[in-house]
Amino acid sequence: MGRKRKKALSTGRDDSSSKAAMSEAIEPSSSAIRASKNKLPLPLDSSSSQHVKQDVNKISRSMLIKLYNFCTRRPKTNEELSMFGVYLNRKDSYSMKPKGWVSDMVILAAGKLMMEEEKATNGAVTRHIFSPQFMNKVKWDLNLSNEDSYKTWSIEDVSQFILPGKLGYEIYQCKLIFAPTLFEEHWSCYVLEPKEKTLYVLDSMHDRLSASKKNLDDATKRRFEELLVLMDPGSTKENASITLVYADVPRQQNIHDCGIYVLKYLEIWDGSIKWEDKTMPDYEYKEIVEFRQHLLCGWVQHPKNEVREEILKAAGVWGKLG
Repeated sequence: MGRKRKKALSTGRDDSSSKAAMSEAIEPSSSAIRASKNKLPLPLDSSSSQHVKQDVNKISRSMLIKLYNFCTRRPKTNEELSMFGVYLNRKDSYSMKPKGWVSDMVILAAGKLMMEEEKATNGAVTRHIFSPQFMNKVKWDLNLSNEDSYKTWSIEDVSQFILPGKLGYEIYQCKLIFAPTLFEEHWSCYVLEPKEKTLYVLDSMHDRLSASKKNLDDATKRRFEELLVLMDPGSTKENASITLVYADVPRQQNIHDCGIYVLKYLEIWDGSIKWEDKTMPDYEYKEIVEFRQHLLCGWVQHPKNEVREEILKAAGVWGKLG
């Protein structure tokens, strides 16, 4: 499930997302360097080096937990964090605590980071991720209209979401287009495969399809058909019919981890069957908790986190993460 965003991130809030820390090197003294020149190298003791590695891993793990606990402590002040042009406040990072309902700003920041990293790695974005505001517009329009008053989208209605001038690329050339959705206090995700004209519904509580959710599914399918016409020069109203498919994804085991499942969809889902007969693996609760820790600590330590050093120092882990 998910809660609505509160404020912008900062070093003192519970909703912080940020990135990579640099470890400090220990410089040997000049006398030690001179002395070492007169000694033959000692043979490597693999068992000793293994113990050292385990000790380093243990220290790094304890520092990561310390950082995670710092970022997810209960909000008490109006501290803010700035990351990749997205601001997360303490309430946002607090939503990444165990059993927390992930905020919409966490989903927004995660999506932006994933797209930026894919572009930096591969030179292009093939997995476009809409901000949660896109589906908020779909829901808003659905609440305002009925069949008689339904208004077809024009380019002005969705320009901020699809124009190349705003995105930096042609969205219809992406292999997949994700639309994270918060509806009735539950996170799920729609995924459009433009070339195949298929709209997938990824929902970790898919066996509880309410009438209102079915209405949203139908409205989203219709809006994506309109979107195809607006973003793809080769599409027309007549050939933009989309097939709606409910993907068989694992079911969450509680009422609060749906946002984490959506983050995993954004990260790895591509429609192919890789885990027995499913397109996503089953997750144990312990793994979900680890996802929360790794995601949040990874964001905090990311080199592009504008306040990385501030947060790491405030958490008491600056220079201590291997």
